[in-house]
Amino acid sequence: MTCLAPDEPIRAAIAALAERSLTRADPHPGEGDDGIAQEIVALARAGILKLPIRRHDAGYAYDLPYRRALPLLVGLGGADLSLGRLVEGHLNALQLVALYGDPDQQRRTADAVEAGVLMGVWGADGTPPFAPEVREDSEIRLHGSKRYCSGLGLLSLALVPYTAEDRTLRLLLVDVADPARSDASAWRMRGMRASRSGAFDFEGLHLPPGAEVGAPDDYRREPFFVGGIWRCAAAQLGAVERIVQLSVETLQASGRAEHPLQLARIGEAILAARDARLQVEAAAAAVESDGDPKLATSLAAFSRLRVEAAGMLVIALAERAIGLALFADGHPLERMTRDLSVYLRQANPDHLLLDHTRQLMARLPEIFR
Repeated sequence: MTCLAPDEPIRAAIAALAERSLTRADPHPGEGDDGIAQEIVALARAGILKLPIRRHDAGYAYDLPYRRALPLLVGLGGADLSLGRLVEGHLNALQLVALYGDPDQQRRTADAVEAGVLMGVWGADGTPPFAPEVREDSEIRLHGSKRYCSGLGLLSLALVPYTAEDRTLRLLLVDVADPARSDASAWRMRGMRASRSGAFDFEGLHLPPGAEVGAPDDYRREPFFVGGIWRCAAAQLGAVERIVQLSVETLQASGRAEHPLQLARIGEAILAARDARLQVEAAAAAVESDGDPKLATSLAAFSRLRVEAAGMLVIALAERAIGLALFADGHPLERMTRDLSVYLRQANPDHLLLDHTRQLMARLPEIFR
């Protein structure tokens, strides 16, 4: 597998971010983080937010090959997992608008992103659930809310999926810049506090005709629906690799790295991280090529599961190797292990394993070649 490295300007921006993130205080649950807003501005100035956009007469194309996207996400995830989560969602939204949006939607999106706007995809329904109402004049009136919305107060545009009465899955492009509709207090998790996550109230919001992106069920088309999970796995992989690196540096600084038991822990952590990286690289290559979408989707799902297993193991090894010091406020690994343990908890991993195991069982000769 070819080793992937980010472009030099991106590498420099990520290195500066990683240095700043080590000293930036983690906000309390439900509080905002001004530091993450400043980092988004820095990424915009570095050209990272508009990196995938290649404009043409009819709108724009998504032009960020996985060989550039993967090291970007790994680097961001290793520097600040909350920021990696936000950029992953931004890239997802940009790709979906490029795939399914009409020229007007693409031009609006490109103009906004080139001006420094961050985008995202907000999928989880809140209470009451998100429910659009199409009126007689084709205007759309929104009801309900979404939860687990990352980037509150940072995003200006979001793609918001919903299930229509005919059970098809549809997407709306929505302006979500109104801070009065954001509720950061809904995020009471012990990790990913800097991701600016919480609930967003859509009740009474009006959208003009033409807000729907793509045709019914376009959003479900593979390999960009479940298959797109490789980007989440890439950001998580960055944190896994950084935990291994910081664990080794901590043990070396204390003179304990050469103890046989510590060497064994380090070896196990390196094996887990390397295995996860190979899985993510293979999944990214499969999804972002013109190959079989079903196979690509299954490889992406398995890469996500492999990164989860690697992350859980690496966190346990780091805690065992470093001991009580790791749990102290301000220790570089305390926040990173806490963030990763929360971000790894994606929805329904058991279903993901069973469903894609069935698909891959029938193709063992092909995937073992």
